[in-house]
Amino acid sequence: MRKELNETEIKDIKDHASEKLGKCRKTNDIIGSQIFSILGLYARVIYYPFGKDAPWGFTRISGSKNDASLEKPFVAINTSIPVPCQVFAAAHELYHIWYEHNPDVLPSDLLDEDDKEINEKKANRFAAEFLIDEMMLRQEIDTYGIKKFDIKSVLQLADLFTVPYRAMAKRLFETGFIKVEEKDILLSESDESIARLRKRYAFSAGEADNRIAVDNLADLSVKAYEKELITFEKLEYLLGMCGLKPEDIGIQKTSGAAFPSDEELDEIMEGDE
Repeated sequence: MRKELNETEIKDIKDHASEKLGKCRKTNDIIGSQIFSILGLYARVIYYPFGKDAPWGFTRISGSKNDASLEKPFVAINTSIPVPCQVFAAAHELYHIWYEHNPDVLPSDLLDEDDKEINEKKANRFAAEFLIDEMMLRQEIDTYGIKKFDIKSVLQLADLFTVPYRAMAKRLFETGFIKVEEKDILLSESDESIARLRKRYAFSAGEADNRIAVDNLADLSVKAYEKELITFEKLEYLLGMCGLKPEDIGIQKTSGAAFPSDEELDEIMEGDE
């Protein structure tokens, strides 16, 4: 298995990222969690807590393998993982949607590329180029006066760009800020050590939010209920799929039409005489 991307492949990926940043009008902006809105433009997205050790996400182009005829593919993002990992997963999946049109599953060790297929390495490099644009990276390094790239500064930059620590360490190597030996030292830190240092330096942990969202199902369900196309019970069921209850969005169950009392019936009957 080929270990690294060649220069031609890297150039193509850089061009792809630059093109998409321009198309999304984000050439002078840090993407961060905006990636979820961008992903929503090109896919129907489900956010669900599958478990911290489960895949980071997956993409299904349509109901059958390698069928790219569906206008909007289906993407799932695992919200049991930290938000920076969700951000990276979303950008990774956008590469597959835009350039490969094939189904994809993101393993929980996505950032460990030693045994990954070349297309996964391409998607990871695209995610890094798209989320951590080199010009924006240089700008932030200058703004914060970062001179030494130790764990603290890498955590700081990862926090600014809302990406995983390991993705930022690799990106600093890709952009020439650190040498391969420095990258290997940064990557040799355990997840436990990185978590402790993140707390020590008071950087955002980007903890898993465990949110549940099924594309625009909640909004469509409410609209259908408001138009009296579905019952309250059906609304409850559909919102339940999104982890919501009707009262969460200000909808209370209304009682059905009450039967008239005996007195009201007598009055109605007397009125007919």
